[in-house]
Amino acid sequence: MNLFTIISNIELYPDSGFNLVRSAGSKAILTKREKDKVSLKLKSGWNMILSDKCLAVFGRVSNVNHQLNQIGKAGKSWALGKKPTVRGVAMNPCDHPHGGGEGKKSPPSAQKSPWGWLTKGTPSKKKIRDKIKKQWYKIIKK
Repeated sequence: MNLFTIISNIELYPDSGFNLVRSAGSKAILTKREKDKVSLKLKSGWNMILSDKCLAVFGRVSNVNHQLNQIGKAGKSWALGKKPTVRGVAMNPCDHPHGGGEGKKSPPSAQKSPWGWLTKGTPSKKKIRDKIKKQWYKIIKK
């Protein structure tokens, strides 16, 4: 392949299947060739260095105007299979932990799922480890 060739459907590793540059209208540009490596510039601005044994397809992916499509109304979106989602804040207290209150109100400080679990962030490994140790300590102590 020549330099500055437009390519799409790129493998990350040889014989791994196409992983990169697959969405509608996307492309990557071949910017550098070394003896067994190739450098690509992606639409995101990333420069990736891959093996020259990786397969790719010449040209860009079709349907370039995909991002210009306007759905226009909720019924068309529904017909395409996307169901509406209702915010927890707009529900009643019996339906969601964020529900209730007067008017448009922000959720409580601790974000919760509809089942009451804490959803924002994940506990650190140290916290999980300490929790498990405490449980084992209780079992051993009995």
